[in-house]
Amino acid sequence: MDMVQNFNAFRLGDVRGIYPDDINETFVESFAHALVGEFGLQGKIATGRDMRPSSEPLQDTLNQALASIGIDVINIGLCPTELGYFASGQAGINAAIVVTASHNPARYNGLKIVLSNGRAITLDNGLSAVRKRMEDGYRHPGARGSIQRHDYHRPYLEFLERRFPASSLGRAKIALNGLNGTASTMAGMIATELDLSVTWFRKNPGPIPVEGAGPANPVLAAEMKHFMRDQDYTLGVAWDGDCDRCVCFDEYGDLVPAYYLIGLLTESFLAEAPGAAIVFDTKLCWNTLDIIRQYGGVAVPAATGHAFMKQMMHAHGAIYGGELSSHHYFGDFWGCDSGMFAWLTVLKLLSTRGTRIQELVAARREAINCTPEITLVLDDAELAFETLLNHVRDRARSVDHFDGLSVEMPGNWRFSLRKSKTEPVIRLNFEARNAPDTLVNEGAKVLDLLEPFRSDDSDWLKGLYIQ
Repeated sequence: MDMVQNFNAFRLGDVRGIYPDDINETFVESFAHALVGEFGLQGKIATGRDMRPSSEPLQDTLNQALASIGIDVINIGLCPTELGYFASGQAGINAAIVVTASHNPARYNGLKIVLSNGRAITLDNGLSAVRKRMEDGYRHPGARGSIQRHDYHRPYLEFLERRFPASSLGRAKIALNGLNGTASTMAGMIATELDLSVTWFRKNPGPIPVEGAGPANPVLAAEMKHFMRDQDYTLGVAWDGDCDRCVCFDEYGDLVPAYYLIGLLTESFLAEAPGAAIVFDTKLCWNTLDIIRQYGGVAVPAATGHAFMKQMMHAHGAIYGGELSSHHYFGDFWGCDSGMFAWLTVLKLLSTRGTRIQELVAARREAINCTPEITLVLDDAELAFETLLNHVRDRARSVDHFDGLSVEMPGNWRFSLRKSKTEPVIRLNFEARNAPDTLVNEGAKVLDLLEPFRSDDSDWLKGLYIQ
């Protein structure tokens, strides 16, 4: 292969970049050698792919490379990423690799990797060493392995049925939005097998929307609201491209902010298992922490990103983890994120409570106010962070540098700034306790301080309203 190889696709918690500039067939072949060598992998590795045009040739190259060095490849084909996680928990499977760039636009691609039983790897515990091997041109010795096709959809369906029997899910009328990703390959089987009343929007895998396949994207959320209009749905559910993000819409088609859904699921799990550990990212956290304290749970903060959340789930034996990006992690799914577990958990909860989702989150939305996450493009993020911190430091009640910058201010409000681990942008979040006016007024001042550093033409103030 004569493609140029660079290493820009290595991120803190996974591998992702633009095809074919950052990630291509040469890259994945080299990656296969380095991964097997670094972790001493033998026996079986499961591989899958999402619906992007580049994913099939990348997976084919990956499979051939793994087989050429003695690995018995279990090809699970087109699938949601969680099917790879499920495969990693099966006997004899030593790792799983899914070719996907998740919610990113179609020009992107990447690799999500776990070792057996959903154990994630990051730059700190293996990915940096894999990169070093690739830079050194490492080639792993080995005899010829094999490539076998195996469909895990049915075994996974049976696994889910044991956790979510049809009788526990009620008779809700549900709108499903696959955003032309891989969700329908699994959710369609589930709906049929469990006799759920569903109607699909953007069902078929590919091509994904030009905006990408982020289910909380305002344009795509507005599409979903229009689709649900006047149809008397109980619930709407949308997934990202590889189905590991899951968002919910109420009966009016309005997006339920992930922050409050995390709180709802935290409460549900701790009601069943008081004192259990809950993992959360700290971009917004007051609501989650209040509920964990109420039920005597153990609060486990984690850096944003699926690999870091999985590590904390494993390390603390957590029952549930919730991330503001709408990834939901489950202790009885090897600590991994799952779009299928998420929507079935919500269905079960609605059936048990006998009410609608809007009513379940209403009290918490009144107690803790937040804005939608604001995405910023800054010319000098480090200087912007420093300038902002210097301005507020003397008044701040607390400053935390865990996974970015978090600042608690007088007047019961706080904000957090994080560099995205998957895109060259900054994520800004605000929350307050019963102080929506204060939050809007003070939040506008924070944005004014960041204004000199902006490098795009977006109207970032449009995000500053209360959810």
